[in-house]
Amino acid sequence: MNTKSFKLTAWTLAMAFYVGNAVAEETKPSEAATEQTQAQTDLGLVQQLALENKAEEERLAVEKKNEEVRLVAEKQVLAEQGLAERIGETELQFKPLIAKIYAENNFMPLWQDEEAKQQFLRDYALMVASGISKRSANVLNAVSQSADKEAFVQDVILTDAFLDYLFYANNVKKFAQKWLYSENSYKAGKPDENQVGSWLSAVKNNDVFAFVNNLSGENPLFKQTLAKVENLILNGKLDKNGINELYRLAINAQRLRILPEFANGIFVNIPSYQLNYYRDGKLVLNSRVIVGTDKRKTPVMFSRLSNVVVNPPWNAPTRLINEDIIPKVRRDPSYIYRNGYTIIDGKGNTIDPYTIDWENMTAKKFPYRLRQVPSDNSALGNYKFNMPSSDAIYLHDTPKRSLFGNKRRDLSSGCVRVEKSEELATVLLKEAGWTAERKQSVLKSRKTTSVTVKSNNPVFLYYVTAWVDKEQVHTLPDVYGYDKAPNLSYIDWDILKKYIQP
Repeated sequence: MNTKSFKLTAWTLAMAFYVGNAVAEETKPSEAATEQTQAQTDLGLVQQLALENKAEEERLAVEKKNEEVRLVAEKQVLAEQGLAERIGETELQFKPLIAKIYAENNFMPLWQDEEAKQQFLRDYALMVASGISKRSANVLNAVSQSADKEAFVQDVILTDAFLDYLFYANNVKKFAQKWLYSENSYKAGKPDENQVGSWLSAVKNNDVFAFVNNLSGENPLFKQTLAKVENLILNGKLDKNGINELYRLAINAQRLRILPEFANGIFVNIPSYQLNYYRDGKLVLNSRVIVGTDKRKTPVMFSRLSNVVVNPPWNAPTRLINEDIIPKVRRDPSYIYRNGYTIIDGKGNTIDPYTIDWENMTAKKFPYRLRQVPSDNSALGNYKFNMPSSDAIYLHDTPKRSLFGNKRRDLSSGCVRVEKSEELATVLLKEAGWTAERKQSVLKSRKTTSVTVKSNNPVFLYYVTAWVDKEQVHTLPDVYGYDKAPNLSYIDWDILKKYIQP
């Protein structure tokens, strides 16, 4: 090839390469767009498949759940049928739960520990003696009447009684005010699954006696009072007067079972008008107190001190405004100023009492707060001891010191006035790092100051009018009328004797 031909060929190839690249460059955007569209389509398909898979998984999960529910219901029906075949027409409080328990236990007996059985029946009989439940008395009768039935039926009826007692023992502290202070007021509910599970674990581990024993109270006065009740059932004269005496001790024993040992915390026995403060098993402070009137009772409650307020203001409660304050202000509006009250509207503005139409005013119509500022005459005195309470109950000081000299001291609107509030505040403030000088300085300033309580101080407001201590029976006046003996004719005392005797 000559030089001229070579150059021509090279030029031709170069041009072809250039044109090819140019064409390729021109086609790239179009191909890229196509690829992007394809990618989006593929992504959409993947997402659609993922959604379909998720929907299918959810559908299968629902089907599985429904099948599990169906199987459980079927198993429950079979269990109840199996139970019914074994026990006949015997009435049970907790039939579905009992069927489930025995089905899971292959219908094996649960009460093979004779010592645990005797302990439970003793405790249950003493609960029945307190008159809180006619239904429980009938259940105990059913236990007694099952003695001539086959062993499995006896076991089931005993379990029905135990579930009744288990619910009571685990909830009496929470519902004490309702169950222990009015006639025939205890109504059993379904025991907590965890509680039932703990019992069944004790059955499997041959530890039922300890489990039953732990359901009882730990307060020493509870145990001593219960022992006296046992003695009266076994050896006392069960006529009208004898039963009334027995009942009073029996119901008060149940009120004592919800108390811990007198080791830590503030204990106020409402009808005794006394406060006892224990730390590490030692009595730190004893003080007279003033409690609520019969119309404004101090409730039975258990809480914990949260803070001490030095120089506390007082917001008058609605009931007190309606029943006490408004009638007095109608006669003399200067009552507001003379007693250190300030009327405050919703925006925080102070309202002149002379601008209010008191004649047509009621607590429901009263759109203000009535606050008493800290002073020597403030209703709360120098100290307020707060604790969580649904009834807005707390402990506090009072300027009316002479009332502590009264024999009957059910005089407040529900809260507890403490005679030795100064000493109680000193102990709690010292733990918070306050010196005596600082306390006096803050008191003098009249500045409201809240101090968090550092130590663990449970508060027990309880109501006990009869108890036994060192074999001596002690009684107090029943200021709220909680001890009125109900009609206990439904109790078969011979059955109680059978289960209480050693």
